[in-house]
Amino acid sequence: MASRIKLAVIIVGAAVALAVMATLLLVVVMPPRISVSPGDGVSEIRPDGEWLEINTSRWGASLSTVAVKEAKVAPDGTRENERLLSGHLQDGRFVLEDGSNPLVSDAEYTVTVTGTVKEFDLSGINDLASEQTHTFTTVTTPMPMVPKDGLKVKYGEDLRVEWNIPVSNFEYQLEGIQSTSRLDEDGRVARIILAKFEQGKEYPLKITSATSNNGRELKTPVITKAATAAALTATFDPADGTFSASTEAYPTIIFSEPVSNPDQAKTLVTVEPKVEGSLKWPEPNKLEFVPTAPWDHLQDVTIHLKAGPAALRGIGGGFVEADASSTFTTAPAKSIDVNVTEQTVTLLENGTPVESFLCSSGAVGTDSPLGDYTIYAKMASIDMRGPGYFAPKVPWVMVFKGDYTMHGNYWATSFGRRSSHGCVGLPVETAKHVYDWTPIGTPIRIHE
Repeated sequence: MASRIKLAVIIVGAAVALAVMATLLLVVVMPPRISVSPGDGVSEIRPDGEWLEINTSRWGASLSTVAVKEAKVAPDGTRENERLLSGHLQDGRFVLEDGSNPLVSDAEYTVTVTGTVKEFDLSGINDLASEQTHTFTTVTTPMPMVPKDGLKVKYGEDLRVEWNIPVSNFEYQLEGIQSTSRLDEDGRVARIILAKFEQGKEYPLKITSATSNNGRELKTPVITKAATAAALTATFDPADGTFSASTEAYPTIIFSEPVSNPDQAKTLVTVEPKVEGSLKWPEPNKLEFVPTAPWDHLQDVTIHLKAGPAALRGIGGGFVEADASSTFTTAPAKSIDVNVTEQTVTLLENGTPVESFLCSSGAVGTDSPLGDYTIYAKMASIDMRGPGYFAPKVPWVMVFKGDYTMHGNYWATSFGRRSSHGCVGLPVETAKHVYDWTPIGTPIRIHE
C-alpha cells in the first residue's frame, strides 16, 4: 500500500513539474503577444480586399483599448483631415459602428493598442502592460497636384500637370484654345501644349480621367483653370511729357513685378542724349539710369525700352508687349514770375526766388495776358506804338508773346500799380538788370 501511495505521489509530482516546465517553455519560447495587421510601415493596402485585424496570439494575452486614427493623404503627400475613427472589434477585425471596413484609399492609419501579456522572471509568471503603435497607408490613386488658383503657364513653356504618382494615360478638356498633350517618360508630369500664346488669358480646364501605373483610376474629374502669364507692364518716372523735371532726375522704369533677367537691361534700355552713366536696379522691379553728371537745364531726356518675349521678363513669365519710351524736359536754371495782383516780378534760379521788384502790368481793359510763356527775343531798344500812344526808344525789351513784352519804362514815376497797355513795365535800371540776367528761352509765368 505504501509503495502505491509513494508511486502516486511521484507520478503527480512529475506531472506538476512537466506542467510547470511546459508553462515556462510557452512563456519563454512562445510568448503571448498582441498582433496587428497590416504591420507597421506597410503601404499600398487595398481597402477592397484587406481589413485592419487585431488579435491576441497564443495564450495569456488580452486587449484593453484600440484607437485608430485616420489622415487623408493629399496629392503632394501632406496629411490632412485627421480624425479618430469610432468603431469596435468584430471577429478580430476593426470595423465601423455599422460593421463596414474603415479603410479607404489615399489614407494613412495610425493604430494604437494596449493590453497585457505574460512575462516570466525570477519571481515567476507576471502580467506585463503592452502598448503598440502601427502606421500604414492604403493604396494611392492618381490625382493631379493642382494649386487652388489654378495652373499657370509662361511664354515658351508647356502647361504642366504634375501627378502624385506616375500615370500611364490621362484625358482632359481645355476650353477656348486648341492644344495637344503628352506624358513625360516617368509618367509624373503631363504636358499640355498650347497652339498659341496670348498673355493674361484664362481657359477652363477639366481633367476627366487618368490611370496610374498601379492600375488605379482617377476618382472624380478635377475642374480647374489654366492661365497664361500676365503681361509685364512698365511705367516711367518722370512721366512722358513732364516739364521742369529736376536736372538731377534719374530716368526710371517701374515694372509691374520683379524682373527675372535684369542683366539683359543693358542691351534693351537706352537713354538719349548719350551721356556717361549706368543702369541700376535699386529694387527688383525698378530700373534707373544714373548719369555721372546732372542734366543740362532745359534738356530733353528720352529713355527707350525694347520689348518682346526675348526682352525683359517678369518672374511670372510675362513680357512687355510693345517698345516704349518717355521724354521729359529738365527745369530751366532761371525763370520769371509775374504776379499781377501783387504787381511784382520775381526772378528764380532752380525754382528758388533770388530777387523781386515792383512792376506795372496792364491796366483794366488792356490787361497783361495770363499764362506760361517763354522769352523768345530780346532788344536793347525799340520804338513802341499802339492805339493812342507812341513811345520811342523803349529800352531793355524782352518779348514773350507777340507785342507783349517786359521792358524798361522811362515815362513812369511810380510802380506797383496797373497802368500799361498790356506789357510788364519796370524801372529802367531794374529792366537792364533783368535783361542782362535773362537768357533767351527763359520761362515766364504771368498770374493773378
